[in-house]
Amino acid sequence: MRSNLFVAGLATIFASMATAHTVLTTVFVNGVNQGDGTCIRMSKNPDRATFPIEGINNANMACGLEGATPVAFTCPAPAGSTLTFAFREWADEPTKGAGPIDPSHVGSIAIYLKQVPNIATTSPSGGGWFKIYADGYDSSTKQWSAKKLIADKGLLSFSLPSGLPTGYYLARSEIIAIHDISGSGPQFFVNCAQLFISGSTTGTVSIPSDKSVSIPGHVKSSDPGLTYNIYESNPDTKPYTVVGPAPFRPGGAGPSTTAKQTDGVIPSTCILKNANWCAREVPDFSNENECWKASDDCWAQLDKCYTSAPPSGSRGCKVWQEKKCDKIVDSCRSGDWKGPRNKGQKVGSESESSAPVPGRIPGVGVSPGVEEPGVVVPEPVEGGDEYGNGGGEGDNNGEEEGEEEEENLPAPTTRGAVVVPPVPTTLVTRPVTTEASAPVTTTPANGGGKKKGCKNYRRRAGRN
Repeated sequence: MRSNLFVAGLATIFASMATAHTVLTTVFVNGVNQGDGTCIRMSKNPDRATFPIEGINNANMACGLEGATPVAFTCPAPAGSTLTFAFREWADEPTKGAGPIDPSHVGSIAIYLKQVPNIATTSPSGGGWFKIYADGYDSSTKQWSAKKLIADKGLLSFSLPSGLPTGYYLARSEIIAIHDISGSGPQFFVNCAQLFISGSTTGTVSIPSDKSVSIPGHVKSSDPGLTYNIYESNPDTKPYTVVGPAPFRPGGAGPSTTAKQTDGVIPSTCILKNANWCAREVPDFSNENECWKASDDCWAQLDKCYTSAPPSGSRGCKVWQEKKCDKIVDSCRSGDWKGPRNKGQKVGSESESSAPVPGRIPGVGVSPGVEEPGVVVPEPVEGGDEYGNGGGEGDNNGEEEGEEEEENLPAPTTRGAVVVPPVPTTLVTRPVTTEASAPVTTTPANGGGKKKGCKNYRRRAGRN
């Protein structure tokens, strides 16, 4: 029997931690990093991206704040493949704070899928959702799902059902925290990733009526999983019930090798990627005027990179500045007016443009109490490269074979990447007839999180 003093002490500690939240930032397909923010719908507001959804009937319950807005890229994944979702307490700094979510946040984690006819226009809210993974309290390990997530450094692995028909899907992560049900109530942390799943069949997935739900509407405020008092109940003697439908995992013959993705494909002209933005090669130049035009083009692309960067970060933008734009400025200043150098080649590396993987990718998760069909993990998705670009059938990435070997390790360890903070940027054009004045620097509407200065930033002014 717990004493009132013990309960009060726990309540005080947990309440003090209630401001620590979480957000889905990265997708891995069979161990291949698709890039921070790539294919993920998240709020562009770094102050709100990690916040819970307010109200269980809120339309944002489907895919989170701003989750109705599609992103440019859709990650390809074969049916039956292993997905790993990375969660962070701080969207752009995976090593900051206590971990992917504060230990006070206990409750459940679930993954839902929804097949959509059009990834760009179909509303995520409404019917057609079904759950493929769920974890609440595991009595065998005596751990809540959040504790497991922390132990795995924010990485959650699960398998896609092998019987999914080919098509476009939204994969929805749902973390429910019940540490303060008597105060703020249960907290829902929701995000969606855009997927193209290649299966052995075509058509629409057939979902049993008791497994198909509408979101919002899949839970009620009176559900036991939302009213469970962790201070008064022991989950070892009073089991916790995960809210929502039971998981549904259609079986089948395995992935198809002929499925073609047409929407959300990373362009073959992409030479550097940051989240859902891609850099293209600058125009050729053979004289001073053309050189400065190429420089202008490079900096204009950089502005778009920072403007589009989600809270998960803008590391790729900084790589583009230092590896491309600054180099062109140097060429224009020095009289080296023939270029661009290394035309059409990839810029930088994945370790420079993405946050380091926080730890070894865990194995496929099994929902406690749910029989998971045996899944043989397929070979890593073809087309993934060292910059985190997704691959798969019909990806049109045009990558060199042989560049995938390091990324295709089944269980990669932490990479030696340097986390580069984003920097603000504003376009400053080349001088025309007079010497260039000092560049105007402003802060864009969104720079992907916290912003810090860059000593090399003023080099973009041109001839000065």
